[in-house]
Amino acid sequence: MGLQAGTKLGNYEIGAPLGAGGMGEVYRAKDLSLQREVAIKILPASFSRDADRLRRFTQEAQATAALNHPNILSVYQIGQENGAPYIVSELLEGQSLRDVLRSGAVPVRKALEYGAQIARGLAAAHGKGIVHRDLKPENIFVTRDGRVKILDFGLAKLVQPDGDKGNEGETIAMQTEAGMVMGTSGYMSPEQARGENVDQRSDIFAFGAILYEMLSGRKAFGGKTGAETMAAILREDPEPIEASRNISPALERIVEHCLEKEAEGRFQSARDLAFDLESLSGSSTAKAASTEAIRRGKRTGVWIAAGVAAAAISGIAIGISLHNSKPVALKWQRLTYQKGMVENARFAQDGKTVVYSAAWRGNPSDVYSTRPESPESRSLGLQHARLLSVSPRGEMLVLENAVYTALSVSSGTLARVPLEGGTPREVMQNAQSADWSSDGAAQAIVHEVNGRSMLEFPEGHSILETGGSLATPRISPNKKQIAFIEYEDPASGDSGSVQLVDISGMRTMVSDGWADLTGLAWSPDGREVWFTGSRDSGVNKLYGASLKGTLREILHVPSDLRLMDATTDGRVLIVAEAWHGEIYGRGADAPKERDLSWFDFSTPQALSRDGKWLLFSEAGEAGGAQQTTYLRGMDGSTPTKLGEGNCDGLSPDNLLVVCGYTEQPGPLVLLPTRSGTVKKLSDDHLYHSFALGWLPDGKALLFVGFENGHLRRVYLEAFEDHPPRAITPEGVHSSRISPDGKLVAASMASGKLIIYPLNEGEPHEVPGTNGKEPIAGWGRDGKSVFILENRGVPATVYRVDIETGKRELWKTITPEETSGAYFTSPVQIGIDEKSYVYGINRRLSDLYVVEGLK
Repeated sequence: MGLQAGTKLGNYEIGAPLGAGGMGEVYRAKDLSLQREVAIKILPASFSRDADRLRRFTQEAQATAALNHPNILSVYQIGQENGAPYIVSELLEGQSLRDVLRSGAVPVRKALEYGAQIARGLAAAHGKGIVHRDLKPENIFVTRDGRVKILDFGLAKLVQPDGDKGNEGETIAMQTEAGMVMGTSGYMSPEQARGENVDQRSDIFAFGAILYEMLSGRKAFGGKTGAETMAAILREDPEPIEASRNISPALERIVEHCLEKEAEGRFQSARDLAFDLESLSGSSTAKAASTEAIRRGKRTGVWIAAGVAAAAISGIAIGISLHNSKPVALKWQRLTYQKGMVENARFAQDGKTVVYSAAWRGNPSDVYSTRPESPESRSLGLQHARLLSVSPRGEMLVLENAVYTALSVSSGTLARVPLEGGTPREVMQNAQSADWSSDGAAQAIVHEVNGRSMLEFPEGHSILETGGSLATPRISPNKKQIAFIEYEDPASGDSGSVQLVDISGMRTMVSDGWADLTGLAWSPDGREVWFTGSRDSGVNKLYGASLKGTLREILHVPSDLRLMDATTDGRVLIVAEAWHGEIYGRGADAPKERDLSWFDFSTPQALSRDGKWLLFSEAGEAGGAQQTTYLRGMDGSTPTKLGEGNCDGLSPDNLLVVCGYTEQPGPLVLLPTRSGTVKKLSDDHLYHSFALGWLPDGKALLFVGFENGHLRRVYLEAFEDHPPRAITPEGVHSSRISPDGKLVAASMASGKLIIYPLNEGEPHEVPGTNGKEPIAGWGRDGKSVFILENRGVPATVYRVDIETGKRELWKTITPEETSGAYFTSPVQIGIDEKSYVYGINRRLSDLYVVEGLK
């Protein structure tokens, strides 16, 4: 018998029934503690006495709870009431894929979009060693906004990760007996139908059957009975998809590749499958990642356990996945063994010696040399210097006394130094990066001029200037082109594009829409640009792009990769590194600072006015392609997941946050932190960067946004029908609203910190400021602001009088463990001047020489 509406189940109040299946009944319910709507799946008490059914139900809960991904149903809690086990999960609005398919085949574009999302969800599960084993349209849900969610990991089996020599029969709370058939007829793989052991490739077969059905409107394998269907799976191929559907040969090959009878013939990973589908769609997560909501990227804060990178690929020849080719044996030679961050590395002129700069064990950056045959590195005596390039004539370009001016950009004094040592010779102030030509006769230099990034080649001859930030210039072997990365908004992340510019200044887009870009070099044959990056803020992989923009994946391992250099004989310098975003802070009444991080890329978004609540986002793999927003107490209590997407602007009563549509331009959205409905504001056709804060009465908010083709400015949104009102001119770098809601402090691209009134009065410049220092908050008296003077680790926060410009040190902030920590941002100080939070970027790196890449 079903539960009646109003029934209490722990902290939940049962509402209307949503459905029932072989694994239980599902109800809409209300979380009385957090005042939010949830879904509850209940296994009736009579069923719980069935040991197998109970085991599978518990297994589903454990398997799903182990996952955190935007394309997998989120599980909040597992409980039991009066002998009846239940699972509490997020409440989805929409319909199952089975319901979608009742109308026949879906458009090819939609099939690609849904397929890529399913594949990404499977990749996340498989990355945790979990195989679904019952993937079918009934277990895939399409939300009203087009997001796909994988449900019901009730048959999921935890498989041993590669290289694990433990008991291969272990499962989550169960062990599959030989010959036991589990799954759903029509979607199970041949090996599953035979009762054999299965792995992630079984899910890929089921995915192929689902993709076939989306494209054709009919099942891939059918029969009058389950036995006939299983026979078809074992012996027959599906009928060809009609040519009238305009299915490309490449898409047909993907379907066929998924449905190979032998597991060895299929895609070997869901990540590769997702990549191929996204390549066909032409949109993929790349476009989502290029929107302003994602531009802040995962690199706004980061850490990884020491040795993860080394453990992932340590030591030896391994096989990698090259699209449309057989696995290639690679030789990895590890070069570094210290705890910290490798900043840059290059091969010296002899092709064997490697020169690199690194910050080990929390010490300042230094430049070292090493050779593959020795584990030792020799300091070149250049403390506080960062390597940029090594000339074939035996000379280095270094950046002295460099400071991070943005997440992926440093600025300092460019100098030339003999490789054998000596006194650096200054070349240029305010330089950011540089490269030698292949003959050592010329330099390409990026430096800052009036807040803009300028590229010179040769020195003294400007060929390109941009409002973004140019990085990692690499001169082509024939000296006719320069490849570079352009970060669209370096202060907010490392998203951007790979481009080329010739000596006349004509530039060409090679590949854009990247959420993360980290390293770049010319391929050994000079025909491609190789780079490391990620479309969706996941693991950075190595890619190659032809000069016409044809893209291919070259290498991925279970670690972020950063490309450093490549030689003409095919040897490549690669850093395998672990990145994390960490949050540290202190509540108003807390005796000391605490670690407030959650998953892999935690980034603080907003501190409540009372200093008791922290709004933060997860922007790494755990947060998914669109990021995920959480709310947690400053006392370190367990966070509450508010939803997918990047949100900020916590309201004065802590009941609302402000989110931007994933696709920009798009309207702002008010998301409740407890109960209530999502409210979409009128579309102002602006690109929304982030919410700045609310007025104290909660009747209006300020946000930073921009019109297409223009720079960012602060706007006031009064929740009325007329458009938002601009408060500042264009060119806002950072800004904060005063405690009384009457003033806005804004660091401007003009190089000034300016105070703007919201209503009456004239703006005025704060003396002695340069406009480059992020604003961390206002003093509670409204007469001073806090600025982040140094964004490194440790970072320094100063109080600045807005009338006189007088500054005094407020606090030096730094985490207890500093190895690999290199960038502090963002920082927010509460209006009580006692509570504060800050984000830390941390990279722990190992440098390798890799042979065999093609």
